[in-house]
Amino acid sequence: MNNAAITSVSGIRGIFNESLMPSDVMAHVDNLVSLVQGRKFLVGRDTRSTGEVMSRIACGVLLGRGAEVLDYGVISTPALFRESRTRRTPAVMITASHNEPEWNGLKFIVDGRGIIQQELETILAPRKRGANRHAESHTGEAPGRMTPGPSPTYNSELVGRAGEGSAEGIKVVIDLNGGAAINHAPQILQRLGCSLMVLGGTPGLFSRTVDPTGDGLGLLSATVRKEEADVGFAFDCDGDRLVLVDSDGAKRSGDYMLTFAIKELLSRVQNRSVVVSTDTTQAVDEVVSKLGGRVYRSKVGEANVISKMVETGARFGGEGSSGGMIDGEFNYCRDSMLAAVTIVTALNEKGTGVFGRVKSYKQVRLKLPIERRKGMVAIERLGKEYPEADSLDGLKIRLSGHSWVLVRPSGTEDVVRISVESISEKDADDVARSFLAAVRRLGA
Repeated sequence: MNNAAITSVSGIRGIFNESLMPSDVMAHVDNLVSLVQGRKFLVGRDTRSTGEVMSRIACGVLLGRGAEVLDYGVISTPALFRESRTRRTPAVMITASHNEPEWNGLKFIVDGRGIIQQELETILAPRKRGANRHAESHTGEAPGRMTPGPSPTYNSELVGRAGEGSAEGIKVVIDLNGGAAINHAPQILQRLGCSLMVLGGTPGLFSRTVDPTGDGLGLLSATVRKEEADVGFAFDCDGDRLVLVDSDGAKRSGDYMLTFAIKELLSRVQNRSVVVSTDTTQAVDEVVSKLGGRVYRSKVGEANVISKMVETGARFGGEGSSGGMIDGEFNYCRDSMLAAVTIVTALNEKGTGVFGRVKSYKQVRLKLPIERRKGMVAIERLGKEYPEADSLDGLKIRLSGHSWVLVRPSGTEDVVRISVESISEKDADDVARSFLAAVRRLGA
């Protein structure tokens, strides 16, 4: 596994005390204060073992800059985004999102949204040696003050959107895997009237892969079948990703979950424009088209989806590959609980037969480790073989009416990612392996 730090607008991540040092945390948080010129900040964290010490470092820097800090402790990323938005206050989330437990990192929230590239560059700027920036900026000023954050409004707001008891009797199994959704999912679903069984309810105890999109979710599936539950939900460590298991105990893809949620939400609103990443299922296009809406495609990455939502005025968005759904009127980030609430209320209204009414294609996603320069050369050569390909983000090649392949370089690793969608899994797998071999050949 490559343990080098990852830096992007989605967050700064690394192995704490190895590729992400305490001095890095101090510098990045210090630069955030200079960027926003703020005097008040929110701080939260997920349940990783290094979260508390990183949170103390971040809070120490903010206090040293004379800021007032509201420390929320363990909170999900969507809940902290919502707090930042309603309070109009910048925030620091201590999390490595879906990375494995030994990782940790920082997400920065400004004006209720994630940072953009220009802001990231400011945050990553090196500190000047010997410069006492605290003294330069706040000479003679008293240190700041830290207080526990108040109870977030997030849980009550989501219940209010759907209505108390609006999923009365729906039997749900949730796989929290020790993550931050512990403080949100049980409370919200119980107030909706769900009958609940909880797996992984001990904070910081991870019994499966952190990213539910990449895990088989065997225990969740088996429990749904054994308990004859209506649905199962699996969350990642900071509570922004969601994967569902249907009433038959079958794990469904993130693309399926997103299509389901958008289909339910779009029918209730007038603004039926949707933004999804270029690697998201075509089933979304079909659903939106039937409802008289319009789909816009963005580059891969949550920040790119949100940027396109702002540009087009679209209300909803998401990425199938990450199990992420976004409602721009509520939160400018992936919001697992918003999707979960949408799904359980739909089950209450329509029964479990609704699972069969959402179209699902088969996706295969592979990655080829290859030096970035060679990968770019391979993609350029592949483009000459398919001049009709869409070049929004890498190359997206339509092979038939219901099959496509996306070949794109990773923004954070020396790999080329190959995503394929088709009607059958065998067709998708065959196409993916064919293009993987082509990239290897063309990059040699």
